[in-house]
Amino acid sequence: MTKLTLREASRRLISATTKGTGGYQFEAAELQTPDLTPVLEAQIAALRAVSELLRTQLTDTRMECDRWRQKAERLALPPPAPEPLRRQRRRWWQPAW
Repeated sequence: MTKLTLREASRRLISATTKGTGGYQFEAAELQTPDLTPVLEAQIAALRAVSELLRTQLTDTRMECDRWRQKAERLALPPPAPEPLRRQRRRWWQPAW
């Protein structure tokens, strides 16, 4: 039989009777937990489906990103041409060389 504290038993709404020694006696039928295997398997299957969907979306997003990157590289402007050297303007007090 599983041992529970009075607090755990009250959380599970299990009825208990007092023993003559100061302890409590719980009903064994109430301590049994339901079989959650089918529920857990359904949740695992749902999570796998969501995982596959997210993986597919990530792959699509990466492909779209690559496509936009290629387009941006193709349409990128060439680097600006260096400016031609301009002749410095001569100030009136400087001699002309």
